[in-house]
Amino acid sequence: MNPETTTIDLAPSLADIARTRPSHAQATGWAAETLRTAMDAGALTPGSKLTEEHLAATLGVSRNTLRAAFTLLEAQNLVERIPNRGVFVANPGPQQVADLFIERWAVQAAALDVAPAGPIPHAHRALARAEEARARGSVTGMAGANQDFHRALVDHAGSARLTQAMSRILAEMRLLFFSQVTVPGFHAPYVERNAHLLNLVESGQREAARAYLRTYLTESRNYFTQGL
Repeated sequence: MNPETTTIDLAPSLADIARTRPSHAQATGWAAETLRTAMDAGALTPGSKLTEEHLAATLGVSRNTLRAAFTLLEAQNLVERIPNRGVFVANPGPQQVADLFIERWAVQAAALDVAPAGPIPHAHRALARAEEARARGSVTGMAGANQDFHRALVDHAGSARLTQAMSRILAEMRLLFFSQVTVPGFHAPYVERNAHLLNLVESGQREAARAYLRTYLTESRNYFTQGL
């Protein structure tokens, strides 16, 4: 892929995301999910200050509801409160990143242990999207598709708890990926790596899949922690 052809997909605005609110949505949960979606889409980037007055008006919720949403997101390590300064989108440091990869390994390794052998259609679709994004030089497209690939592997284990944990982990991972949005060489190699991992999983080679995933995640962790 030629760096000169790399494209950076434009993120939707928070207001655009907020317009998708279903009429039956519970206010606090919906506000937290909307802010999480905005982080995932790049509308709210690491280090961004979350101003109560502006966000409450944009989302159409009370400031009390917004504060409750912040509490939910803080428990998921997606925002941080800084005394006398306010609430900010999390910008993880080296120790937080290292801990995140430990948790990610634990969840994905557990999923590999219990997932049945056989085709995983959602993972194949995610791989196809990653390949298409790489071909057109979309770094954010590759990042999103690669995350969907790993989500599909965990979903295949059939555990609602593992799926929930992975969803939270990937939301944190997305904040890391935004630091790499203009680095085309970072995500591209993982397309082939994911294809190899999928072959191991689908063919029932659990030990080989675990070993490969461990190396894969260790290299990714080292990349991030050395750059922080």
